[in-house]
Amino acid sequence: MISGKRIIIVLGIFELGGAERQALLLARHLKNEEGAHVQIWGFHTPGRMAQLCDVYGISWRIVPLKLTHQPIQLLINLFKYARKLRNERPDILFAYTIFPNIICGLVWRLTGAKIYIWNQRDAGIERFVSKILERIAVFNTKHFVSNSHQGSDFLIKTFGLNRKSVRVIHNGIKLDSPQADRLEWLERLGISESCMRVCMVANLYSPKDHITLLKAWRIIIDRLEQNKKKAVLLLAGRFGENYEMLKEISAQLNLGESIRFLGQVEDVVGLLGIVDLGVFSSRSEGMPNGVLEYMAAGLPVAATDIPGIREAVGQEGYPYLAPPGDVDALADRILLLMQSRELRAQIGAANRHRITQEFDPQYMCKQTVDFILQYV
Repeated sequence: MISGKRIIIVLGIFELGGAERQALLLARHLKNEEGAHVQIWGFHTPGRMAQLCDVYGISWRIVPLKLTHQPIQLLINLFKYARKLRNERPDILFAYTIFPNIICGLVWRLTGAKIYIWNQRDAGIERFVSKILERIAVFNTKHFVSNSHQGSDFLIKTFGLNRKSVRVIHNGIKLDSPQADRLEWLERLGISESCMRVCMVANLYSPKDHITLLKAWRIIIDRLEQNKKKAVLLLAGRFGENYEMLKEISAQLNLGESIRFLGQVEDVVGLLGIVDLGVFSSRSEGMPNGVLEYMAAGLPVAATDIPGIREAVGQEGYPYLAPPGDVDALADRILLLMQSRELRAQIGAANRHRITQEFDPQYMCKQTVDFILQYV
């Protein structure tokens, strides 16, 4: 039984990305449906994640951990972090993303926790600065979950894990009610109904490949102008390290008003309610939450042809995937979907059905609970 168990979920940042959304979804289930005592910890300044924890009554803490190249000081810092965890008397530790996974892998045996579960959320693009500590953390961990087969394969091939030790549990997607309706969003953005709307929901940092998308968008705009049609590309996501570069590239490509940098959007569901199709250009993904959100909203998806995205969209979505970095191919896939309302409706309906079958949030939470119950 999980009822009454003390569970701590450790995250890297307290902003809202795909991993953080999944952690919050699981935390709510563990607290409300399973009766567990749940805390979510982060290493950095509280952001949108902290606000949502307050809304849903989830306890949260920011507990910084300073890394250093001095071995003795690093050991002291890790021990202090372990002691802070131990003071909370956790029964179960979860971690999401590489930095929390490594830290918890190194210290969890000192915390008094009965089990620690490593959550692999990417395909190996993010690695720890110290490969030695990375391997020690993996060696010290018994239980692994990945949200994609790509992530599972990375763990198995890189660290020599037994395939049976890594459980693949797909993300669960649950869209909240929109905060603003369609007319409000169109008015807010100053976009007419006749203008086609394409959206990419992803924070502006590597490994997301916004550059290929911007170059493809220049081709798309030129083609549309020949037919006297207009479209706008909406980029929704926190302004990361690539923001200034992308703004400069946008200016060089003379994209003008055909592109909007929206920053982090709280009402993603409301935004997707005015969108005609979702795009996702990336170099590496485990299971991209943005793509799954498009699908749950009943949108067709044009994206990069990489394993994590193929796993998300399934066979019906393969024809609308372009090779990584191929500007012309991505433009062609987007234009193909833009040209047919009937095709967009057909693919969108198939995507929504796939979400209900493969990415149901209750099923995700149940699988995770069943996995925990094997070891507590």
